[in-house]
Amino acid sequence: MTLLNAELHINVSILKENICYLKTKIDKKSNFLAVVKANAYGHSLKKFVEKLDDCVDGYALVRLDEALQVRDLSKKPILLMQGIYDDDEALIAKRNGFMCVLHTQEQIRTYSRNLENKNIWLKVNTGMNRLGFSENVLNDLNLLNIKPSVLMSHLASSDDLHNPSNNKQFKVFNNIFEKYSDIKQRSILNTGGIINFPEHAYDWVRCGIGMYGGFNGEENLKTAITFKSKIISINNVKKGESVGYGGRITANSDKKIASVYCGYADGFPQSIIDGTKVMIGEHEVPIFGRVSMDIVTVDVTDVPDIQFGNWVEFWSPKNSINKISNNNSFISYEMMTRIDNRVKKVIYED
Repeated sequence: MTLLNAELHINVSILKENICYLKTKIDKKSNFLAVVKANAYGHSLKKFVEKLDDCVDGYALVRLDEALQVRDLSKKPILLMQGIYDDDEALIAKRNGFMCVLHTQEQIRTYSRNLENKNIWLKVNTGMNRLGFSENVLNDLNLLNIKPSVLMSHLASSDDLHNPSNNKQFKVFNNIFEKYSDIKQRSILNTGGIINFPEHAYDWVRCGIGMYGGFNGEENLKTAITFKSKIISINNVKKGESVGYGGRITANSDKKIASVYCGYADGFPQSIIDGTKVMIGEHEVPIFGRVSMDIVTVDVTDVPDIQFGNWVEFWSPKNSINKISNNNSFISYEMMTRIDNRVKKVIYED
């Protein structure tokens, strides 16, 4: 049995720097909701809230169980981004003062049976076509006697500054807002929106990936997490020999190959391609061979003084998660949320 683990080191100082930078993009009156769904994007929900509660104005989640964990740690506003779905959930939301997004008439009926007429976020579909009421059915909502405090929507292409769908969605969204004078507040921006369309921050923004440094194309946001593990074996491979399952890659010269104690069971994707760069100290080294359940093999031929126990960093502040995700046709969200619970998590502050 080994006590070795792949490790995820979370740098609170960088997280705070990212949040502060994102806040400089928006008006001071806009509230900053930290999106911490999916265990804070795989980064330890409780520790995140404990360390960063003084930096944010509230939290946004999807799962009720996670919202309850946050409520145990913080008195700040908590938004259930997909709302409640039955009477029991509605009563839990009421007891804990959760803000609830309503995007179906069934949810509105459930809410009306159980909750006071407050903390309602009404979600409208402005073009993403996933969740929310379309503009042509909104008149029916007047019959259900609800009084939303916030009108919200979600941008489909906020990370693409020049995508014409963004302006179309803003236009639809603000047309709806003007029709409903009883709704006083608005929210439409996520991280991409904060970066590219800060003039539409309005009253609330909902920021997730940017806090962790996983937003593509914004150099002022740093990867706040280091995912790493140790070398457990170094082997000499001769020219013409292959490495790993299926012999996917063959050495074109004599090589030194290191096996790293990490694999797809830890959350490092099995489909990572050969040549993907990871770091050993200041040296970039390529993945060499198919990722297995517990082992990643890398070519360390050109690394001087390589030895058993050296750390290999898969992503870190000096090796952006966006770089590895872009080269493998992933998104950083997916890579973050893949991290398995068996990976040791360390949270620290510089």
